[in-house]
This record gives sequence, structure tokens and C-alpha cells, in this order.
Amino acid sequence: MGLADDTFDVPDPPPVLVPVPAVRVFDMHSARVVSGSAGIGWQFDLRADDPVTREGAMMVPLITEADYYRAVDGDGDAYATLVPAEDVWVQRAEPNPDASTPPPGYLIDRLTDPDAPPVRRPYPASDVPGLIGLRVWYWRGGQFRDDFRCVSEPFEIDGDFCVRVIEESAWYRWRRRGQPPKPIDAFIHHLWTQ
Repeated sequence: MGLADDTFDVPDPPPVLVPVPAVRVFDMHSARVVSGSAGIGWQFDLRADDPVTREGAMMVPLITEADYYRAVDGDGDAYATLVPAEDVWVQRAEPNPDASTPPPGYLIDRLTDPDAPPVRRPYPASDVPGLIGLRVWYWRGGQFRDDFRCVSEPFEIDGDFCVRVIEESAWYRWRRRGQPPKPIDAFIHHLWTQ
């Protein structure tokens, strides 16, 4: 299997994912969202559809990422859960203000407010153990794509450190149907976790 990348450029880190209250977002169709509330906690790996009004309250239809990709593949309907808009935040990619984000192992640097959805900062894949299954930003063709999952831990090919990745839709198809994906050997310095 050959390398998909053809460059050794090391780009600046990808954007941070900032939670924006759903009530401030106009188009939520297929957006990645966070759901939860203060005093309870937060759920990720959800997709939203445009809000609806029920009994005077704005509600956001939410489905899991797995159901989203099942529906995209035409493997059945996805049934959404209606969640109050005040309990939903859309993940917006914003420029990374700090290209020197410390490795994820530093507890003090990872402390957050448990009553607010956290900002998700990218970490170089080379700094993160346990990559299998993680969604990553992948620098490919001069831009970042945010729809890949790791299917291996780091390995070496001819002195280059790589990780096998697949498109997220193939990841969920593999889980759902057992259909083997077509992985790409990506340079580890082109991957950041989300």
C-alpha cells in the first residue's frame, strides 16, 4: 500500500472546534453538535438538523453519527431525538489562536468548566496514544479534511511514520455492514486528533 501524501510539508495546526449555541446558528443541517447541560455533562458525535418548533419551544432534531452515515448510505431512516435548542451547541471550526497547544497529557492545561461545553483543540497525532477509532483532521491536497478515522496505531514505512486512516463514512459502513474499507497510509505529521 502506497502513501497517499506526496509532500513533507508540515502545515500549521487545524482549527479549534468552538461550541456555538444553537439559538445563534441559522443552518444546522448535518452539523456536528454537542448536547448536554450544566450540572450533567456533554455528548459528542451527534449530528443536527434544522430546528423545529413544538408547543412554542425551539427543538433541534439530533441523531448519532452512526445513524447519520447509515441514512447517508440509504440503509434506512434515521429517527431523531428532539432536544431543546438551549441544550445544543454547534461545533464551529475557528482559526487556531495558539499553534503551540501543549500535548494532551498535561492535566493543568486540560482543565475546563464542567458546566460549559468544551472547546476541542487539535493535538498532533504523534502526541496522542490510542489513535484507533479517533476522528482526525487530515492535511491532504493542501487543505484539512475533518472526516477521517484512524484504523491503526503509528508504524514506519521506509523511515516515515504513518497511520492508516479511512473516511468516516467508510468507518461507519465497516462497523455496520462489515464491508472492509480502503485505508490510506497518511504521514503522522499530517494528522491531528479532534
